Amino acid sequence: MDIVLEHVRSFARRCEIPLRPLTLLVGENSTGKSTFLAVAAAVLDRRGFPWSPAFNSPPYSLGNFDTIATYKGGKYGRDQQFTMGIRYDVGEGRSHETIATYANEHGQVILSGFRSCDADITGELSLDQNRFRFEVCQTTDGAAPLRADFEGELPGAVSRDTMLGFTIWNQVLEASREKEFAKQPAFLRRVHEVLEVGPPFMGCHSLAPIRSKPRRTYDEFSEEYSPEGDHIPTLIARLLASAEKRSEGARLRDALVHFGQESGLFRKLDVKRLGKQLTDPFQIQVSVAGPLVNLTDVGYGVSQVLPVVVQSVLKSRHGIYLLQQPEVHLHPRAQAALGTFFADMARRGDRTFVVETHSDHLVDRVRYEVAQGRISRDRVMILFFDKPGLETEVTPIQLDDQGNVVDAPASYRRFFLEEEFRLFARGTTECA
Repeated sequence: MDIVLEHVRSFARRCEIPLRPLTLLVGENSTGKSTFLAVAAAVLDRRGFPWSPAFNSPPYSLGNFDTIATYKGGKYGRDQQFTMGIRYDVGEGRSHETIATYANEHGQVILSGFRSCDADITGELSLDQNRFRFEVCQTTDGAAPLRADFEGELPGAVSRDTMLGFTIWNQVLEASREKEFAKQPAFLRRVHEVLEVGPPFMGCHSLAPIRSKPRRTYDEFSEEYSPEGDHIPTLIARLLASAEKRSEGARLRDALVHFGQESGLFRKLDVKRLGKQLTDPFQIQVSVAGPLVNLTDVGYGVSQVLPVVVQSVLKSRHGIYLLQQPEVHLHPRAQAALGTFFADMARRGDRTFVVETHSDHLVDRVRYEVAQGRISRDRVMILFFDKPGLETEVTPIQLDDQGNVVDAPASYRRFFLEEEFRLFARGTTECA
């Protein structure tokens, strides 16, 4: 899978950024990592992309057109359009690509057109105020290409959201009755698929860098997804109540205990109910070295890592997880354990993790897992974000079978190496 973006903030030039089942985003602050995650979340949202992407759904806040489009300064000013999209494999040697372009309308972002390609068919849509033009071409082995052009006027009441695609499709159906392919339902079905350009992923889940604070007692019962993890305690309480050995709750309990012990954060986690009903208040309790104690009475890192582990274990197959600094408030041992946890999740092949991290311990543990053969190097990618000037540069870095970085740019880890050399030089001077 590749995420495509151009003229978005510091991504002034066209960038085609690859993702793998485990992708680590590394680089200094303000180099574009959070912007990239926000764009990825927008294009992976089938409900909004490309008609009306969610640029400001928590935990992201890209703002309006003037805060998204690249500003070049001076006489060049701000770009008049920006582009973003996605390319991914769909199996059997086929790939899908949708690239959308957005313009400015009174400070708001509006779709100006997109190009969608899927195996044998390509569609291009262009919008100009209240008019549209839609061109489709299907190529089939041994047969002449099927081409269709549609033009029309949009009703004034139609906004450029998901209803726009529905409106255009209705006009295409109406116009197709007079065309030579009117009795070719297979072609019309493919045309409809082009207009339904959202990626067919089962879910994209984002977690904020700062998760919700632990509470001594929980008395609100909502499992509605929250990027800050507000729903996690209720989810834990419900699932751990299941006694079936093969239940989802049992699987969650095993995963939590395993990670807690590997990270050194806790040995056991349980729920203390303050009543007999499932809707009665409850407490989350953990055992670190002795008896169970309240979640608020142990290190803050436990509450911050629980949403990461719970969401990763429980969400549906083929989910995509965009995680910002999952190592926040964690000791180096626990940071390294997260590297093993993500490698294990990504190794299974049904989930994708895109992890923005400032933790060397997490990255190095992933490299170790590759060297140990517990995850294939082909399933891991390090994306190094650098901003030597006004523009972000993204360098994909792969690993070899021993977990070594391959063809890394000179600026990669420069800061950490310089700090090590300074420390070494200090020790040498003192010895002398």
